[in-house]
Amino acid sequence: MVLERAEIVIKAGMMDEFMEVFRATAFPLTQKFTGCLSFTALRGVEDEDNVMFLAEWESVEAHLASRPEPAHEKFRQVVRPYVEHPVATVHFEPI
Repeated sequence: MVLERAEIVIKAGMMDEFMEVFRATAFPLTQKFTGCLSFTALRGVEDEDNVMFLAEWESVEAHLASRPEPAHEKFRQVVRPYVEHPVATVHFEPI
């Protein structure tokens, strides 16, 4: 198992619309990601324009294999218009 942490910054003034679209369209797509065991989205407290995604994958290879799948591509298409810029994406393994 690996945990992916991805952070994005949402464009100014677009957070409410992003959250609506994310909940209705993008989040349900994560259930179709092959090899994804869980997916959580969190909004920043100190910086409310920051969003962090935590995805638990079977492996890094499973994550990489899911990226070209239609659900993953649709997820990116839905989220991308709201993103000012990505902050970081990293993977962690249990110790």
